[in-house]
Parts: sequence; C-alpha cells; structure tokens
Amino acid sequence: MKVTAFDQRSSATRTTPSVLIVGTGLGGLAAAIALKKIGVTDLTLLERATEVGGTWEANTYPGIAVDTSILNYSLSYDPNPGWTRLYAGGAELHSYVIGLSERHDVRRHIRFDTTVTEARFDDTYHRWEVATSGGIVYTADVLISATGVLSTPKIPDIPGLENFEGTVLHSAQWDSSFDPSGRSIAQIGSGATAAQLVPELAKTAEKVYVYQRSAPWVLPRNDREIGRLEGWLYRKVPLSLKLRRWRRFWQNDVVAYGFEKQNRTTQTQTRWATEFIERSVHDPQLRRAVIPDYEIGCKRRVMSDDWYPALQRDNVDLISGALDDIRERSVVGTDGVERNVDTLIFSTGFAVSEMIPMKVFGRGGHELHTTWSAGAKTHLGLTVSGYPNLFLMAGPNTGIGSGSMTFMLECQARYIAQAVEYLARTGTTALDVLDVVQDRSYRRVQQRLASSVYGSGCAGWYQNPDGTIDTLWPGANSEYWFRTRRFNPHDYLTLRSAADDTELEGTRSS
Repeated sequence: MKVTAFDQRSSATRTTPSVLIVGTGLGGLAAAIALKKIGVTDLTLLERATEVGGTWEANTYPGIAVDTSILNYSLSYDPNPGWTRLYAGGAELHSYVIGLSERHDVRRHIRFDTTVTEARFDDTYHRWEVATSGGIVYTADVLISATGVLSTPKIPDIPGLENFEGTVLHSAQWDSSFDPSGRSIAQIGSGATAAQLVPELAKTAEKVYVYQRSAPWVLPRNDREIGRLEGWLYRKVPLSLKLRRWRRFWQNDVVAYGFEKQNRTTQTQTRWATEFIERSVHDPQLRRAVIPDYEIGCKRRVMSDDWYPALQRDNVDLISGALDDIRERSVVGTDGVERNVDTLIFSTGFAVSEMIPMKVFGRGGHELHTTWSAGAKTHLGLTVSGYPNLFLMAGPNTGIGSGSMTFMLECQARYIAQAVEYLARTGTTALDVLDVVQDRSYRRVQQRLASSVYGSGCAGWYQNPDGTIDTLWPGANSEYWFRTRRFNPHDYLTLRSAADDTELEGTRSS
C-alpha cells in the first residue's frame, strides 16, 4: 500500500486487495488477524493513539473493568487462560489486547499517532483515499472502520459549565494525576461507568454527590479471583475453559432472546434485580430512588457488587434528577438545592449517534453521516449501500444487550475476510450492497427492535430521539453468527474499475 497520492494502477495488476483498517481496538485487531489468515499482506492499520487497545487504551479511570465474564470477553482462538479475576480490570484487558497484536504479528502493520480525518471513494478506479491530520493520504482497495461507537466522549450542554473554576473530568479522558482525596465531587451520571468509578472515588473523597437522571437496573456480578488451581486447569486442560465459555455464552443468549420476546426470562431478570435491591439497600428512601421506572434491558444493565454499598456510605449522596446549573464553585440540581463542589466528573457516555468519527464520502460524493441522517441503514451492520468496499466493525445494530461483544466482532471479521477473498478470487474491484437488500435488512431489524424490550418506551443511549434504535442487534447472538456465517455475493452489486471498462454484474434496485 502506497502512502502517496492516488495510485492509478489497473485492477489487472492486482492479486489480493490492499486493506486499510481505522482503529486498533479488539475490532480492528480481529479484522486484521482474519485477513492475515487468508493471505492479505498489503495491510495497514491507522491508530490515533500511541498504543493499541481501543476503549481499553483510552479509558483508565479508577475501577474500570469488563462488565461481562472475562471467560467470554476474549477472542475464541486466543482465550488467555491466565486471567486473574472473573471480571478483569482495565489494565489487564489492555495487556491482553497488546498481546494479541504481538502474538498475531499485527504490530508491524500499524501506524500509531495517526488520526484519520476523511475517507473518499474514487468512482473511477474504485479505491479509497484516506486523509490524515498529518497530511499523509493513504490509498487502499478496501476500507474497514473499526473505530467503535464508544470512542467520542459526550458532555451534556449544562448552563454555566464554562464558568466553573474547579476541576472538570470525563471518565473517558481521565487525568491520571487527579487525586480525589479530600475533594467535594459532583458525579454526573449513574450508569455502568459510574457504578465502577464512584466506589473508588468514595474511598478518599470528602463528599460525592451522584446526580442520577434515571436509575439503572443492577445485578450482582459476583466477581472473584481466579485461583491457582482454576488457572492451572484452564492452562493444562483447554477444554475446561472452552466448556465454561460456551456455558456462559448460551446463558447470555437465553437472556438476549428473552429481551426480544419479552418472555419469562425478562420477568426472572426483573425479580433477581428487585431482590438484589431489597437485600442490599436498607434505607426506604434510597431504595425508592434506585428502583428504575422502565423495563429491565431497555437500557444497559449494570453488573456491580459495589454500587449499592457505595451509595450508602456517609460521604455519598444520591440526588435524583439532572444538573440544572453550574456556577463558579457549586452546582444546582433539579431539586433546586445548591451544593458546593470543587470537581465535576462526567460519566455521561459517548456520542453514539456519530458512529464513525471521520467523514466518509462514497459513490457520487455522498457523505455517510448525511446518508444516515434518517437512520443508520446497513446490511447486518457490516456494509452500507453507496459505499463500496467499506466494511464496519461494531457498526450500527450490532451492539448486544446480553453477551460478549467479542463474539460479534469475530462474526464480522470472518464475513469481511470472506468478502475480501471473493474480490481476490473473481477480480472484482468493488462490492456495493444492493439497496433492496439493505432496506429489507434494516426494516426487519427495526421491526423486531420496536416490539422488543429495547423499544418498550425508555430513553437512553440505545435509542434515537425518534425512538428508532441504531445501536443494538435485536435477537440472539447465535442468530447473528448464522446470518453472517457465509458471505453472499448475490447481495451485492459487483463492479470493475474504469481501467477494465467498468462491468456491472448486478442491478441496483431503488
């Protein structure tokens, strides 16, 4: 792959397509590993950070950990039998991702400290031109976006924020030099991140005010150390780890299926979460404040053993409602009470609606974010009509309400590798998913989500303002495996470049 202006070589000189991947989190690495297995050598990964890891490189706040069993949160072909805890911490996960890049010989393909600003498809020669903030333009036959949806921090627009004289932090942009000791902190947000962060802050802070717009459903994660004997068993008898992994996978898939059908599984989850509140929270007023007013699963569930104990500490106050105003040295909530603070910490998630942080121009110069303004239509969250040879890792409608995202990433990486193999085998220069295929795929996903627990009426980061959902897969994770198990060229318009007298082997439907 040449790091120069557009290369006008004919497709007749090509063998295996060149591939450029944006992002080196688990998704980017899974795609790279799958491509290397099929013989792709012209491979480049661009990473804006100075190390691989994605969310595990960017997020370093105290208490960060995986929120699903670590026995499942790893790639199936590199499961790591040496985990120290059932819910491993961020540093251990980051080390695992770095190890993946080393063990699978991906690091030599990576260009670190490189931010992509724009990607543009060349209609004549069917290649992607990818511009970076450093002025270098990369070109490739295939572009894979593996930036993830949890990459751009979101801070709500609260009046007076610009006038605050204290410390302002976002959990996704943590300052490692920050010491909460003796601080009076306004913690904004009460979701999965806050449930990990607040127990750590409360250990040394003078006061933590937790501003909660909506209570999360919380289930115990039952975290524990993985003992020496158990670790030895996983290393010496790999089948034991595989069996534990599959047992947990099917348990999670039962819940995922239940969230779509709203069956007894959802009722059971609600009962467990309610009983957990009753066991854990003794003050009647606090108990009322932590009971959600929506169906379990409609928003992301929180797995925590520490959240409820932290809320009952003398130096932690839970305040129902958002912040209304921020002043120089204080904050005012919807309850009208002014509270003096010297630190604001936002655990308010990410700009999920952006999906992809750079501008992407497809056929005819159409920009992807504009194309998605009325809904992030894709086929299986992997391809977008009008954007040939663009593939997505962790794209729209591939998030999960129960299970491990690494499973979905492996499904996507396998599908993309099959598509690249097809390009190489047939001499086709570009694949563009048919409108009719994409429309049918997106419509069915939206119909299923609307009747699932995710469409039951709550408002969170899963849902768009109009109630549509572009974040989640509606059904079981195993169903997604089934639907992506085999690349189907009949779903695509196949193109040859102008250098070969462009041939259309399919018909675009409108």
